[in-house]
Amino acid sequence: MSLLYDHMLLLHPEQSVHLENKQPGLPVGCLTERIKTEALIKTLEAVVTADEPKQQLEAFTAAIISVLPERRSKKHLVGLDLGKQEPSESLKYRAAA
Repeated sequence: MSLLYDHMLLLHPEQSVHLENKQPGLPVGCLTERIKTEALIKTLEAVVTADEPKQQLEAFTAAIISVLPERRSKKHLVGLDLGKQEPSESLKYRAAA
């Protein structure tokens, strides 16, 4: 899927212009950021020019939230079994000293 995604970005208009003019292509991350920015600007334009902007914004917000994936953070030890939490005998001995 990743290779397909990279291949499709070769067809992006900005990338095509660079390659046709014998310039180095844009990195995938850069193109991805540009595509996301373009989508955000188009969304804001649609909200601002709508007859009822507040309702339009709420509709876009609901649509975006329903699509975003939920990612569990391993950083915060969510859902991990932490095992025994009592102090060991050696730790008790050190604390007493």
